[in-house]
Amino acid sequence: MSHNIPRGLSDVQFVLLGLVSDGEKSGTELRQVLRDEYGWDTSTSSFYTYFDRLGKEGLCSIKTNKAGKKFRATAKGKKVFKEKLNFMKQAVQTW
Repeated sequence: MSHNIPRGLSDVQFVLLGLVSDGEKSGTELRQVLRDEYGWDTSTSSFYTYFDRLGKEGLCSIKTNKAGKKFRATAKGKKVFKEKLNFMKQAVQTW
């Protein structure tokens, strides 16, 4: 097993990046999924702060229009997500 622990991506950022890795989604859609499927009812400001950070790091793109914001993982974001996911899978398999 590799001991190169992926750094710089919090667990919350990991989850959010995973949710937008398969295509563009609106903030409303994402908050509904988080609330309904994961029981996480985050404040609007916290939610958008996480995505602002992902955007600044080049891990997701953010489009703003009259209806709100839409998010999509960038190629870099997908790569970072997959690296952390693979690390976590390897860790679980060795336990």
